[in-house]
Amino acid sequence: MSLPWTNKEVVHLLLRAGFGAAQEEIAACVAHGREETVRRLIAGESLLTQASVLIPFDQLTADGKKALDPMQLADQQMYWLYRMVNSDAPLVEKMTLFWHGHFATANYKVNDVALMVQQNALFRKFALGNFQDLLLAISKDPAMMIWLDVNRNKKGKPNENYAREVMELFTLGIGHYTESDVKEAARAFTGWTYDKKDNTVAFNQKQHDNDTKQLLGEKGNLDSEAAIDIIVHQQTLSTFLATKLLKYFAADNPSESWVQQIAAHIVNKATIGEVLQELFLSDEFYEEKWRMALIKTPADYVAGILKSLKITVSKGHAQAMRKMGQELYSPPDVAGWRGGASWLNTNTLLARYQFAESIAKQMNLKVLASPDFTPQQTDRSEEWVKLWSQRIDVTNLSDKTLAGLSAYAEDTIVHTKQKNSGLRGLLQLVLISPEAQMK
Repeated sequence: MSLPWTNKEVVHLLLRAGFGAAQEEIAACVAHGREETVRRLIAGESLLTQASVLIPFDQLTADGKKALDPMQLADQQMYWLYRMVNSDAPLVEKMTLFWHGHFATANYKVNDVALMVQQNALFRKFALGNFQDLLLAISKDPAMMIWLDVNRNKKGKPNENYAREVMELFTLGIGHYTESDVKEAARAFTGWTYDKKDNTVAFNQKQHDNDTKQLLGEKGNLDSEAAIDIIVHQQTLSTFLATKLLKYFAADNPSESWVQQIAAHIVNKATIGEVLQELFLSDEFYEEKWRMALIKTPADYVAGILKSLKITVSKGHAQAMRKMGQELYSPPDVAGWRGGASWLNTNTLLARYQFAESIAKQMNLKVLASPDFTPQQTDRSEEWVKLWSQRIDVTNLSDKTLAGLSAYAEDTIVHTKQKNSGLRGLLQLVLISPEAQMK
Protein backbone atom coordinates (compact mmCIF):
# COMPACT_ATOMS: atom_id res chain seq x y z
CA MET A 1 0.00 0.00 0.00
CA SER A 2 2.44 2.64 -1.20
CA LEU A 3 -0.02 5.27 -2.36
CA PRO A 4 -1.07 8.12 -0.06
CA TRP A 5 -4.58 8.26 1.42
CA THR A 6 -5.86 11.81 1.16
CA ASN A 7 -9.06 13.61 0.16
CA LYS A 8 -8.25 12.97 -3.50
CA GLU A 9 -8.01 9.19 -3.14
CA VAL A 10 -11.18 9.11 -1.04
CA VAL A 11 -13.14 11.17 -3.57
CA HIS A 12 -11.89 8.94 -6.39
CA LEU A 13 -13.09 5.84 -4.53
CA LEU A 14 -16.47 7.28 -3.51
CA LEU A 15 -17.23 8.59 -7.01
CA ARG A 16 -16.64 5.10 -8.39
CA ALA A 17 -17.98 2.92 -5.55
CA GLY A 18 -20.89 5.22 -4.77
CA PHE A 19 -22.44 8.47 -5.91
CA GLY A 20 -19.94 10.97 -4.57
CA ALA A 21 -19.73 12.16 -0.98
CA ALA A 22 -20.56 14.91 1.45
CA GLN A 23 -17.59 16.63 3.09
CA GLU A 24 -18.06 14.88 6.43
CA GLU A 25 -17.91 11.47 4.71
CA ILE A 26 -14.65 12.40 3.00
CA ALA A 27 -13.12 13.47 6.32
CA ALA A 28 -14.33 10.28 8.00
CA CYS A 29 -12.84 8.09 5.28
CA VAL A 30 -9.47 9.85 5.45
CA ALA A 31 -9.48 9.11 9.18
CA HIS A 32 -10.55 5.47 8.64
CA GLY A 33 -7.76 4.73 6.17
CA ARG A 34 -8.09 2.79 2.94
CA GLU A 35 -8.66 -0.70 4.35
CA GLU A 36 -11.36 0.30 6.81
CA THR A 37 -13.11 2.52 4.26
CA VAL A 38 -13.22 -0.31 1.72
CA ARG A 39 -14.30 -2.80 4.38
CA ARG A 40 -17.26 -0.57 5.29
CA LEU A 41 -18.25 -0.15 1.64
CA ILE A 42 -18.22 -3.89 1.03
CA ALA A 43 -20.03 -4.63 4.31
CA GLY A 44 -22.69 -1.98 3.61
CA GLU A 45 -21.81 -0.17 6.83
CA SER A 46 -22.10 3.60 7.28
CA LEU A 47 -18.94 5.57 6.55
CA LEU A 48 -19.87 7.86 9.42
CA THR A 49 -19.93 7.12 13.15
CA GLN A 50 -23.68 7.44 13.30
CA ALA A 51 -25.72 5.62 10.68
CA SER A 52 -28.67 7.34 9.03
CA VAL A 53 -32.04 5.71 8.45
CA LEU A 54 -33.78 5.73 5.07
CA ILE A 55 -37.36 6.98 5.11
CA PRO A 56 -39.62 4.12 3.96
CA PHE A 57 -41.32 4.54 0.59
CA ASP A 58 -44.78 4.95 2.12
CA GLN A 59 -43.56 7.72 4.43
CA LEU A 60 -41.57 9.78 1.94
CA THR A 61 -43.35 12.76 0.40
CA ALA A 62 -42.94 14.10 -3.10
CA ASP A 63 -41.63 17.65 -3.07
CA GLY A 64 -42.88 17.98 0.50
CA LYS A 65 -46.52 17.82 -0.54
CA LYS A 66 -47.98 14.37 -1.01
CA ALA A 67 -47.14 10.74 -0.33
CA LEU A 68 -45.61 8.66 -3.08
CA ASP A 69 -47.79 6.21 -5.04
CA PRO A 70 -46.15 2.76 -5.29
CA MET A 71 -47.86 2.10 -8.63
CA GLN A 72 -46.49 5.25 -10.28
CA LEU A 73 -43.21 4.69 -12.14
CA ALA A 74 -42.10 8.29 -11.60
CA ASP A 75 -42.53 7.92 -7.84
CA GLN A 76 -40.51 4.70 -7.78
CA GLN A 77 -37.80 6.37 -9.87
CA MET A 78 -37.68 9.21 -7.37
CA TYR A 79 -37.42 6.80 -4.45
CA TRP A 80 -34.54 4.90 -6.00
CA LEU A 81 -32.73 8.20 -6.61
CA TYR A 82 -33.44 9.06 -2.96
CA ARG A 83 -31.72 5.79 -1.98
CA MET A 84 -28.70 6.58 -4.15
CA VAL A 85 -28.29 9.94 -2.45
CA ASN A 86 -29.03 8.90 1.13
CA SER A 87 -28.16 5.23 1.58
CA ASP A 88 -25.46 4.30 4.09
CA ALA A 89 -24.56 1.48 1.69
CA PRO A 90 -23.61 3.39 -1.49
CA LEU A 91 -21.77 0.47 -3.07
CA VAL A 92 -24.87 -1.70 -2.72
CA GLU A 93 -26.89 0.95 -4.61
CA LYS A 94 -24.13 1.29 -7.22
CA MET A 95 -24.12 -2.46 -7.81
CA THR A 96 -27.93 -2.52 -7.88
CA LEU A 97 -27.69 -0.05 -10.76
CA PHE A 98 -24.93 -2.14 -12.37
CA TRP A 99 -27.09 -5.29 -12.33
CA HIS A 100 -30.08 -3.30 -13.62
CA GLY A 101 -28.03 -2.40 -16.69
CA HIS A 102 -26.46 -5.86 -16.93
CA PHE A 103 -29.74 -7.81 -16.71
CA ALA A 104 -31.51 -4.95 -18.50
CA THR A 105 -35.29 -5.17 -18.08
CA ALA A 106 -37.66 -2.30 -18.90
CA ASN A 107 -41.10 -1.38 -17.70
CA TYR A 108 -42.28 -0.42 -21.18
CA LYS A 109 -42.65 -4.16 -21.93
CA VAL A 110 -43.10 -5.59 -18.42
CA ASN A 111 -45.82 -3.00 -17.82
CA ASP A 112 -45.94 -3.66 -14.09
CA VAL A 113 -44.20 -1.22 -11.75
CA ALA A 114 -44.50 -3.58 -8.79
CA LEU A 115 -42.60 -6.30 -10.65
CA MET A 116 -39.86 -3.85 -11.65
CA VAL A 117 -39.46 -2.81 -8.02
CA GLN A 118 -39.44 -6.47 -6.99
CA GLN A 119 -36.60 -7.10 -9.43
CA ASN A 120 -34.80 -4.03 -8.08
CA ALA A 121 -35.00 -5.52 -4.58
CA LEU A 122 -33.56 -8.77 -5.93
CA PHE A 123 -30.57 -6.90 -7.38
CA ARG A 124 -30.08 -5.12 -4.05
CA LYS A 125 -30.23 -8.41 -2.14
CA PHE A 126 -27.61 -10.06 -4.36
CA ALA A 127 -25.69 -6.86 -5.16
CA LEU A 128 -22.38 -8.00 -3.70
CA GLY A 129 -23.17 -11.69 -3.35
CA ASN A 130 -22.48 -14.84 -5.34
CA PHE A 131 -22.98 -14.39 -9.10
CA GLN A 132 -24.37 -17.86 -9.71
CA ASP A 133 -26.96 -17.34 -6.97
CA LEU A 134 -28.00 -14.08 -8.64
CA LEU A 135 -28.21 -15.74 -12.05
CA LEU A 136 -30.41 -18.51 -10.68
CA ALA A 137 -32.66 -15.94 -9.00
CA ILE A 138 -32.99 -13.69 -12.06
CA SER A 139 -33.94 -16.68 -14.23
CA LYS A 140 -37.08 -17.04 -12.10
CA ASP A 141 -37.75 -13.32 -11.68
CA PRO A 142 -41.23 -12.37 -12.99
CA ALA A 143 -40.11 -9.14 -14.69
CA MET A 144 -37.29 -10.97 -16.48
CA MET A 145 -39.64 -13.81 -17.43
CA ILE A 146 -42.04 -11.34 -19.05
CA TRP A 147 -39.22 -9.35 -20.63
CA LEU A 148 -37.66 -12.36 -22.37
CA ASP A 149 -40.84 -14.37 -23.02
CA VAL A 150 -40.05 -17.28 -20.70
CA ASN A 151 -43.76 -18.28 -20.60
CA ARG A 152 -43.52 -19.11 -24.28
CA ASN A 153 -40.65 -21.53 -23.74
CA LYS A 154 -42.37 -24.92 -23.77
CA LYS A 155 -41.55 -28.52 -24.57
CA GLY A 156 -41.64 -29.03 -28.32
CA LYS A 157 -41.79 -25.26 -28.98
CA PRO A 158 -38.77 -23.74 -27.20
CA ASN A 159 -38.44 -19.96 -27.15
CA GLU A 160 -34.78 -18.97 -27.41
CA ASN A 161 -34.91 -15.40 -26.09
CA TYR A 162 -33.74 -16.02 -22.53
CA ALA A 163 -31.30 -18.78 -23.51
CA ARG A 164 -29.62 -16.50 -26.04
CA GLU A 165 -29.34 -13.46 -23.78
CA VAL A 166 -28.18 -15.45 -20.76
CA MET A 167 -25.08 -16.38 -22.76
CA GLU A 168 -24.63 -13.36 -25.03
CA LEU A 169 -25.30 -10.55 -22.56
CA PHE A 170 -25.29 -11.99 -19.07
CA THR A 171 -22.39 -14.45 -18.93
CA LEU A 172 -20.18 -15.31 -21.92
CA GLY A 173 -20.41 -12.73 -24.68
CA ILE A 174 -20.73 -13.13 -28.44
CA GLY A 175 -18.49 -15.79 -29.97
CA HIS A 176 -18.30 -18.06 -26.95
CA TYR A 177 -21.33 -20.23 -27.72
CA THR A 178 -23.00 -21.66 -30.82
CA GLU A 179 -26.52 -21.55 -32.18
CA SER A 180 -26.81 -25.18 -31.14
CA ASP A 181 -25.95 -24.14 -27.56
CA VAL A 182 -28.78 -21.59 -27.66
CA LYS A 183 -31.27 -24.21 -28.81
CA GLU A 184 -30.13 -26.74 -26.21
CA ALA A 185 -30.16 -24.17 -23.39
CA ALA A 186 -33.68 -23.12 -24.39
CA ARG A 187 -34.79 -26.75 -24.04
CA ALA A 188 -33.15 -26.93 -20.61
CA PHE A 189 -35.05 -23.82 -19.49
CA THR A 190 -38.48 -25.13 -20.58
CA GLY A 191 -41.25 -25.57 -18.01
CA TRP A 192 -40.95 -22.37 -15.97
CA THR A 193 -44.02 -20.14 -16.00
CA TYR A 194 -45.24 -16.92 -14.43
CA ASP A 195 -48.92 -16.54 -13.56
CA LYS A 196 -49.66 -12.82 -13.57
CA LYS A 197 -53.12 -13.31 -12.05
CA ASP A 198 -51.77 -15.09 -8.96
CA ASN A 199 -48.32 -13.44 -9.14
CA THR A 200 -46.62 -16.83 -8.84
CA VAL A 201 -43.65 -18.50 -10.52
CA ALA A 202 -43.97 -22.27 -10.92
CA PHE A 203 -42.38 -25.20 -12.68
CA ASN A 204 -44.66 -27.23 -14.95
CA GLN A 205 -43.08 -30.64 -15.35
CA LYS A 206 -45.32 -31.46 -18.33
CA GLN A 207 -43.92 -28.49 -20.25
CA HIS A 208 -40.29 -29.37 -19.52
CA ASP A 209 -38.19 -31.14 -22.15
CA ASN A 210 -36.77 -34.21 -20.38
CA ASP A 211 -34.73 -35.50 -23.30
CA THR A 212 -30.93 -35.48 -23.41
CA LYS A 213 -29.29 -32.18 -24.30
CA GLN A 214 -25.72 -31.13 -25.15
CA LEU A 215 -24.72 -27.68 -23.92
CA LEU A 216 -21.25 -26.17 -24.26
CA GLY A 217 -19.70 -29.62 -24.59
CA GLU A 218 -21.57 -31.25 -21.70
CA LYS A 219 -24.31 -33.81 -22.18
CA GLY A 220 -27.21 -34.94 -19.99
CA ASN A 221 -30.86 -34.52 -19.10
CA LEU A 222 -30.28 -30.86 -18.24
CA ASP A 223 -32.71 -28.59 -16.42
CA SER A 224 -32.36 -24.83 -15.81
CA GLU A 225 -30.08 -25.19 -12.77
CA ALA A 226 -27.79 -27.64 -14.54
CA ALA A 227 -27.63 -25.38 -17.60
CA ILE A 228 -26.73 -22.35 -15.47
CA ASP A 229 -24.08 -24.35 -13.63
CA ILE A 230 -22.49 -25.32 -16.94
CA ILE A 231 -22.60 -21.74 -18.24
CA VAL A 232 -21.18 -20.22 -15.06
CA HIS A 233 -18.22 -22.61 -15.05
CA GLN A 234 -17.12 -21.67 -18.57
CA GLN A 235 -13.64 -20.14 -18.53
CA THR A 236 -14.78 -17.15 -20.58
CA LEU A 237 -17.33 -16.02 -17.97
CA SER A 238 -14.73 -14.63 -15.57
CA THR A 239 -13.09 -12.59 -18.35
CA PHE A 240 -16.47 -11.32 -19.57
CA LEU A 241 -17.58 -10.24 -16.10
CA ALA A 242 -14.17 -8.82 -15.15
CA THR A 243 -14.20 -6.61 -18.24
CA LYS A 244 -17.66 -5.25 -17.42
CA LEU A 245 -16.77 -4.58 -13.78
CA LEU A 246 -13.53 -2.79 -14.70
CA LYS A 247 -15.26 -0.65 -17.33
CA TYR A 248 -17.94 0.26 -14.78
CA PHE A 249 -15.63 1.03 -11.87
CA ALA A 250 -12.15 1.71 -13.21
CA ALA A 251 -11.30 2.33 -16.87
CA ASP A 252 -12.89 2.54 -20.31
CA ASN A 253 -10.11 0.39 -21.77
CA PRO A 254 -8.58 -1.76 -19.03
CA SER A 255 -5.43 -3.64 -19.96
CA GLU A 256 -5.65 -7.37 -20.66
CA SER A 257 -3.43 -8.06 -17.65
CA TRP A 258 -5.77 -6.10 -15.38
CA VAL A 259 -8.80 -7.92 -16.80
CA GLN A 260 -7.14 -11.29 -16.17
CA GLN A 261 -6.18 -10.27 -12.65
CA ILE A 262 -9.82 -9.46 -11.82
CA ALA A 263 -10.98 -12.57 -13.70
CA ALA A 264 -8.79 -14.68 -11.42
CA HIS A 265 -10.47 -13.10 -8.40
CA ILE A 266 -13.89 -13.91 -9.88
CA VAL A 267 -12.86 -17.56 -10.15
CA ASN A 268 -11.29 -17.75 -6.70
CA LYS A 269 -13.58 -15.54 -4.62
CA ALA A 270 -17.06 -16.56 -3.49
CA THR A 271 -18.72 -13.16 -3.96
CA ILE A 272 -18.62 -10.07 -6.14
CA GLY A 273 -18.02 -8.08 -2.95
CA GLU A 274 -14.73 -9.90 -2.38
CA VAL A 275 -13.71 -9.21 -5.98
CA LEU A 276 -14.44 -5.50 -5.61
CA GLN A 277 -12.60 -5.42 -2.28
CA GLU A 278 -9.44 -6.58 -4.07
CA LEU A 279 -9.97 -3.94 -6.76
CA PHE A 280 -10.55 -1.04 -4.35
CA LEU A 281 -7.56 -1.99 -2.21
CA SER A 282 -5.21 -2.23 -5.19
CA ASP A 283 -2.71 0.53 -5.94
CA GLU A 284 -3.55 0.30 -9.65
CA PHE A 285 -7.12 1.49 -9.04
CA TYR A 286 -5.80 4.80 -7.67
CA GLU A 287 -3.23 5.54 -10.37
CA GLU A 288 -3.40 9.12 -11.61
CA LYS A 289 -4.28 8.12 -15.17
CA TRP A 290 -7.55 6.56 -14.02
CA ARG A 291 -8.74 9.55 -12.00
CA MET A 292 -11.38 11.73 -13.65
CA ALA A 293 -11.16 9.30 -16.57
CA LEU A 294 -14.74 8.01 -16.75
CA ILE A 295 -17.78 10.00 -17.86
CA LYS A 296 -20.37 10.23 -15.11
CA THR A 297 -23.62 8.45 -15.80
CA PRO A 298 -26.74 10.60 -15.33
CA ALA A 299 -27.22 8.77 -12.01
CA ASP A 300 -23.68 9.72 -10.97
CA TYR A 301 -24.18 13.31 -12.05
CA VAL A 302 -27.59 13.93 -10.49
CA ALA A 303 -27.18 11.91 -7.29
CA GLY A 304 -23.67 13.23 -6.78
CA ILE A 305 -24.74 16.86 -6.98
CA LEU A 306 -27.71 16.31 -4.67
CA LYS A 307 -25.52 14.46 -2.18
CA SER A 308 -22.61 16.89 -2.13
CA LEU A 309 -24.87 19.96 -1.88
CA LYS A 310 -27.33 18.27 0.51
CA ILE A 311 -30.38 18.99 -1.64
CA THR A 312 -33.65 17.14 -0.99
CA VAL A 313 -34.57 14.77 -3.80
CA SER A 314 -37.62 15.69 -5.88
CA LYS A 315 -39.49 14.11 -8.79
CA GLY A 316 -37.96 16.61 -11.15
CA HIS A 317 -34.49 15.30 -10.38
CA ALA A 318 -35.40 11.77 -11.53
CA GLN A 319 -37.04 13.25 -14.62
CA ALA A 320 -33.83 15.15 -15.32
CA MET A 321 -31.99 11.83 -15.40
CA ARG A 322 -34.38 10.62 -18.09
CA LYS A 323 -33.60 13.68 -20.20
CA MET A 324 -29.90 12.94 -19.74
CA GLY A 325 -30.44 9.47 -21.21
CA GLN A 326 -30.85 7.24 -18.16
CA GLU A 327 -34.41 6.53 -17.15
CA LEU A 328 -34.50 4.19 -14.16
CA TYR A 329 -36.46 0.99 -14.74
CA SER A 330 -36.37 1.66 -18.50
CA PRO A 331 -33.01 0.88 -20.12
CA PRO A 332 -33.24 1.26 -23.91
CA ASP A 333 -33.12 -2.44 -24.78
CA VAL A 334 -31.89 -5.84 -23.61
CA ALA A 335 -28.26 -4.71 -23.93
CA GLY A 336 -28.80 -1.90 -21.42
CA TRP A 337 -27.22 1.54 -21.48
CA ARG A 338 -24.12 1.77 -23.68
CA GLY A 339 -22.27 4.11 -21.30
CA GLY A 340 -19.03 5.96 -22.01
CA ALA A 341 -19.15 8.72 -24.59
CA SER A 342 -22.78 7.87 -25.39
CA TRP A 343 -23.78 9.81 -22.26
CA LEU A 344 -22.65 13.07 -23.80
CA ASN A 345 -24.37 14.31 -26.95
CA THR A 346 -26.05 17.58 -27.90
CA ASN A 347 -29.37 16.74 -26.23
CA THR A 348 -28.05 15.10 -23.09
CA LEU A 349 -25.45 17.80 -22.49
CA LEU A 350 -28.19 20.41 -22.75
CA ALA A 351 -30.17 18.44 -20.15
CA ARG A 352 -27.16 18.50 -17.82
CA TYR A 353 -26.81 22.25 -18.29
CA GLN A 354 -30.50 22.77 -17.57
CA PHE A 355 -30.23 20.62 -14.46
CA ALA A 356 -27.22 22.64 -13.26
CA GLU A 357 -29.18 25.86 -13.79
CA SER A 358 -32.13 24.50 -11.79
CA ILE A 359 -29.83 23.44 -8.94
CA ALA A 360 -28.21 26.88 -8.82
CA LYS A 361 -31.65 28.47 -8.57
CA GLN A 362 -32.70 26.02 -5.85
CA MET A 363 -29.69 26.62 -3.62
CA ASN A 364 -30.35 28.76 -0.56
CA LEU A 365 -28.25 31.92 -0.82
CA LYS A 366 -27.53 31.72 2.91
CA VAL A 367 -25.77 28.41 2.24
CA LEU A 368 -23.76 29.82 -0.67
CA ALA A 369 -22.71 32.77 1.50
CA SER A 370 -21.90 30.56 4.51
CA PRO A 371 -18.38 29.83 5.79
CA ASP A 372 -18.50 26.39 4.12
CA PHE A 373 -18.62 28.10 0.72
CA THR A 374 -16.36 31.05 1.53
CA PRO A 375 -12.61 30.72 1.03
CA GLN A 376 -10.17 32.11 3.56
CA GLN A 377 -8.78 34.46 0.94
CA THR A 378 -11.96 36.07 -0.31
CA ASP A 379 -10.06 38.48 -2.55
CA ARG A 380 -8.59 35.68 -4.66
CA SER A 381 -11.05 34.51 -7.30
CA GLU A 382 -9.30 31.20 -7.95
CA GLU A 383 -9.77 30.26 -4.29
CA TRP A 384 -13.55 30.58 -4.73
CA VAL A 385 -13.40 28.28 -7.73
CA LYS A 386 -11.18 25.68 -6.07
CA LEU A 387 -13.32 25.57 -2.92
CA TRP A 388 -16.60 25.27 -4.80
CA SER A 389 -15.17 22.57 -7.07
CA GLN A 390 -14.13 20.58 -4.01
CA ARG A 391 -17.65 20.96 -2.61
CA ILE A 392 -19.02 18.97 -5.56
CA ASP A 393 -16.22 16.37 -5.46
CA VAL A 394 -14.14 17.78 -8.33
CA THR A 395 -10.56 17.48 -7.13
CA ASN A 396 -8.73 18.63 -10.27
CA LEU A 397 -9.53 21.50 -12.63
CA SER A 398 -7.63 22.13 -15.84
CA ASP A 399 -5.77 25.42 -16.09
CA LYS A 400 -8.22 26.52 -18.77
CA THR A 401 -11.29 25.79 -16.64
CA LEU A 402 -9.72 27.39 -13.57
CA ALA A 403 -8.84 30.53 -15.51
CA GLY A 404 -12.30 30.86 -17.07
CA LEU A 405 -14.22 30.34 -13.83
CA SER A 406 -11.82 32.58 -11.92
CA ALA A 407 -12.42 35.41 -14.40
CA TYR A 408 -16.16 35.05 -13.79
CA ALA A 409 -15.73 35.01 -10.00
CA GLU A 410 -13.43 38.04 -10.20
CA ASP A 411 -16.13 40.12 -11.86
CA THR A 412 -19.26 38.82 -10.10
CA ILE A 413 -18.08 37.97 -6.57
CA VAL A 414 -14.71 39.49 -5.69
CA HIS A 415 -15.28 42.95 -7.14
CA THR A 416 -18.96 43.55 -6.47
CA LYS A 417 -21.13 44.24 -3.47
CA GLN A 418 -24.12 42.43 -5.03
CA LYS A 419 -22.84 38.86 -4.94
CA ASN A 420 -26.12 36.92 -5.11
CA SER A 421 -26.30 36.42 -8.86
CA GLY A 422 -22.56 35.81 -8.98
CA LEU A 423 -22.75 33.09 -6.36
CA ARG A 424 -25.50 31.24 -8.20
CA GLY A 425 -23.79 31.82 -11.53
CA LEU A 426 -20.50 30.42 -10.29
CA LEU A 427 -22.20 27.31 -8.94
CA GLN A 428 -23.91 26.75 -12.27
CA LEU A 429 -20.65 27.16 -14.18
CA VAL A 430 -18.79 24.80 -11.86
CA LEU A 431 -21.54 22.19 -12.31
CA ILE A 432 -21.34 22.37 -16.11
CA SER A 433 -17.56 22.42 -16.29
CA PRO A 434 -15.95 19.55 -18.25
CA GLU A 435 -14.40 18.21 -15.05
CA ALA A 436 -17.78 18.00 -13.32
CA GLN A 437 -18.88 15.51 -15.98
CA MET A 438 -16.07 13.15 -15.08
CA LYS A 439 -15.33 10.79 -12.22
